Amino acid sequence: MITDINRKSTISELDRKKLPNYWSSYFEYESDLELFNLSKIELINLMEEKKTQERPFIDSQIELSNILTKLGEKHNFDRLFHERYPNTDSGQVLGMQLYNLMLKDTDTWVFCKTTKPGNIFPHATYFK
Repeated sequence: MITDINRKSTISELDRKKLPNYWSSYFEYESDLELFNLSKIELINLMEEKKTQERPFIDSQIELSNILTKLGEKHNFDRLFHERYPNTDSGQVLGMQLYNLMLKDTDTWVFCKTTKPGNIFPHATYFK
């Protein structure tokens, strides 16, 4: 599950009615079992690997970039993703997938939006 930085608000499932419209790209991707399951395996492996560290921490921007690179090296994931979803950012969709997996995780992850100097849009970091 996910909690806020103050550990006051806990979220354990997606409420589709309250989500912004851009989440529709994630739900479309979720039905693509071939690509969805490939990225799901990598994301779960990432979460499990991080849990073994003394101070578990995931910078989504960095980790998702690494996962997309890894998927590109061993599979034609990037090409297939962009053929099937030409107007969708793969990093953003995998970020939503990571968020959803963390919601379902039995451990609690603290969600924190961060904006680095020079970035227009925030990205997420998670820690335990």
